[in-house]
Amino acid sequence: MNLSSKNIAAALSDIFLAPSNLFSALPSHRSWTWAALALLIAVQIASIYAFFGPMSPEWIVEQQLAVANLSANEAEAARSTLMAMAPNIAHISAASSVMMVGLFPALLALVYFLGERLLSGSRQSYGSWFSISVWAQMPMLLNALGLIVLSLLAASPDQPLAVANYASLNGLILDLPLGHPWYNWAQAFSVFFIWSSVLIAIAVRVAQPIAWGRALLLGALPYVLVFGVWAVLV
Repeated sequence: MNLSSKNIAAALSDIFLAPSNLFSALPSHRSWTWAALALLIAVQIASIYAFFGPMSPEWIVEQQLAVANLSANEAEAARSTLMAMAPNIAHISAASSVMMVGLFPALLALVYFLGERLLSGSRQSYGSWFSISVWAQMPMLLNALGLIVLSLLAASPDQPLAVANYASLNGLILDLPLGHPWYNWAQAFSVFFIWSSVLIAIAVRVAQPIAWGRALLLGALPYVLVFGVWAVLV
């Protein structure tokens, strides 16, 4: 029985409910990747405007200064520059997000393309890995939708900037205070990275029979490299 996704609508459902169906169909439907990438960008932009749009410039600046942990003199020197940028923070963040949503899968694809040659017998092309990497980022769609919901339901539009990373290891589990040596590390690590890693492992096993251990290691490889090196440097 052919359980491959039949169309883009089915693919968008299968990536969450039956990812092996999507990854089985993907080699014959690479054009679906661009639709998925466009959807990711659109929802990410919407979440940024929902979060930053209603905030007051004064609140944004105070939050930025608090995160920067500057001395009193440094904070005063930076305040005027930040205040000039604050009314446009949603536009700036949206533009940055568009670049990152496009660049991140490209970098992931490069790591998987090289890592596959060490951990697996298969040899998929970089283009194949780019498509897989885009689809493996679809959990971030749920992350962005969650931020929209949190922003709409918030009692005040002036929310802590950390709310933008509400699904981080720090936000969900550790609750480390600002200024803690591990705060930035824990705040940057999203639990959705784990979901994405598992999706990559499933894609690897669809392409070739391989032990779950090696498939999961390949899926987690970019995050192990980045957060592992970061942890050593903390």
